[in-house]
Amino acid sequence: MHNAKLVSFWKCTWVIACALPLAGCLIGGSDRAPPVLPAEFLNLGVLQGYTSSQASAISSDGTVVVGMTTTTAGNRQAIRWNAQQGMVGLGFIPGGTASTATAVSANGAVIVGIGDANNGNPRTPSAGFRWTADGGVQRIDALSGSQLCSVGGVSGDGAVIVGTCLQSNNTAFRWTASSGPVGLSQFGGGSDQQSTAIAISMDGFVMVGAGHPVLTGAVMWAANGSATILGKLPGDAEGVATAVSRDGSVIVGASTNNAGIPRAFRWTQQTGMVDLGNGISGLLGTFATSVSGNGRTIVGWGPEPTGDVALIWDVDHGWRKLDAVLATDYQTQITGWILTRATAISDNAQTIAGYGTNPQGQTEAWIVKLPN
Repeated sequence: MHNAKLVSFWKCTWVIACALPLAGCLIGGSDRAPPVLPAEFLNLGVLQGYTSSQASAISSDGTVVVGMTTTTAGNRQAIRWNAQQGMVGLGFIPGGTASTATAVSANGAVIVGIGDANNGNPRTPSAGFRWTADGGVQRIDALSGSQLCSVGGVSGDGAVIVGTCLQSNNTAFRWTASSGPVGLSQFGGGSDQQSTAIAISMDGFVMVGAGHPVLTGAVMWAANGSATILGKLPGDAEGVATAVSRDGSVIVGASTNNAGIPRAFRWTQQTGMVDLGNGISGLLGTFATSVSGNGRTIVGWGPEPTGDVALIWDVDHGWRKLDAVLATDYQTQITGWILTRATAISDNAQTIAGYGTNPQGQTEAWIVKLPN
């Protein structure tokens, strides 16, 4: 996030035709800062017949949000939102009745996610899908021998998908239309080797997730399948990488202790894994969910005794509650709302998506647009 800079300046017009005192050359001087530009908060609503919604990902330019909408009975449908069309349901995998969108390409044209195909061929309660406006929801193939799969991320051009299939254990995969799903390396001991892929860089060259979450922790893979173990923070029980910057140079995620409390981390080749700290009174932990294109702004959430709270981190301020940032930095009030989780941030860090509790007490997706 680029915080609004309060700039105080003097304009000076030099009159060449005559020599004037310096004081006379200071035209339009003022020592008052310009007014603070407010942020824009938008609730995204729900589909007709549904009662709640959640945002899970946002396009690179911040114009398209994807996620899911849910009925009181728990039935889910993947959604796509933009300012022109509002919220639109994407439908289901052929033979399915439930879907959730998990990631979106840079321009919003390709959406990936998870759905069931309990009446499909083959039948499964969990499969990956790829959506386009022309093709609709299309199931993607599973790894050989697996009928349970999920999808976590998609490259900026929509051509590469990463996810996880259950074989003997979890196995991360990389998918393209030409190759189909290709398994990535597993980690662990003996027969307990596994891996999970959650996100991919915009350029499609870096994939992140976890090996064995306890024995290995966070992992990144290159496009050729070679892997680097990132691990976990000292003393913690588990680690997972959840998001990656545009070029793959910055990776964020969470390292969890034996009590289940998460600590968000930021990794680069130069620094290794760095604990992003906390510093917020009453906050019991931090979880990073998404990172800006340049890796300098991160969003996520943290647990409090009364529930989760949406967070934002940047290199200048560390973690802060998102609602407090809106109020103090942008003089923007969101009366009646509780922002529980920030789940996605645009490439330029100026649009943030997430979900929370609306004034009617329902879970609803939202976006925040920060001024330039």
